[in-house]
Amino acid sequence: MTVVGIDVGGSKILAATVDVTEGEVLRELRSETPVSAGGAAVLETCAELARELAPGGAHAVGIGLCEFVDLSGMPTSASTVDWRGLDVAGAFGRTAGVCVESDVRAAALAEARFGEAARFESFLYLTVGSGVSYCLVLDGRPYTGARGNAIVVGAPPVEQSSGGLALAERARVERAELVLNDPAHASLVDEAADELGLALAALVNALDPGAVVVGGGLGLVDRYRERLVASARAAIEHEATRELPIVPATLGPRSGVVGAAFATLR
Repeated sequence: MTVVGIDVGGSKILAATVDVTEGEVLRELRSETPVSAGGAAVLETCAELARELAPGGAHAVGIGLCEFVDLSGMPTSASTVDWRGLDVAGAFGRTAGVCVESDVRAAALAEARFGEAARFESFLYLTVGSGVSYCLVLDGRPYTGARGNAIVVGAPPVEQSSGGLALAERARVERAELVLNDPAHASLVDEAADELGLALAALVNALDPGAVVVGGGLGLVDRYRERLVASARAAIEHEATRELPIVPATLGPRSGVVGAAFATLR
């Protein structure tokens, strides 16, 4: 059975054929996300990647989208990619089934099924990429909230200061990588990681999870993750909770694409 997973981020799209029984990526393709061209162009890019991966048509396509997605699988926000009102399934032609999920829930699902976090009854998955979002996982199932909106970190959202797009904007450069690799911006990076660490601590204090898993392009950068973890631990109230495992995503940058594919089985 050919299952295609697609992880649609604010700057990059990763698409892959996935062995959903083992969580193994068989073949993958990457593209920049054509955000400036509009939501329809992003959707067509995803469809083109799927056609290249499965020329005869996939049995299913799962998409993790960097937006709010409601309980019926409909995108409900347009902060980065506007798919509201688009025929997402129709874009993939002969594909038997198309599933759309919030990208953070898709990644959390992959870590719950195939990652080290599977041994915990509960964990928080925190993704730090172009933006910042989280998902609480209970007994292997991502918690959606009443409307599918339980993904926001902080009020106001901390992604406005600590996500990759925010970092690049604050440093007045094109990409977050340029900020991370420039010693002149070290204090800015530390400040952003500290703010995110405090927001993570608030979630841990409220939810008391068994562990925290950190993923996303920025969250997998050791220096950034280690700084935010140190800030979070210092602000976690109870000393027993303060020592909870906070680890990088087992599947690394592939959590989202594997989880998107696996979501088609639910």
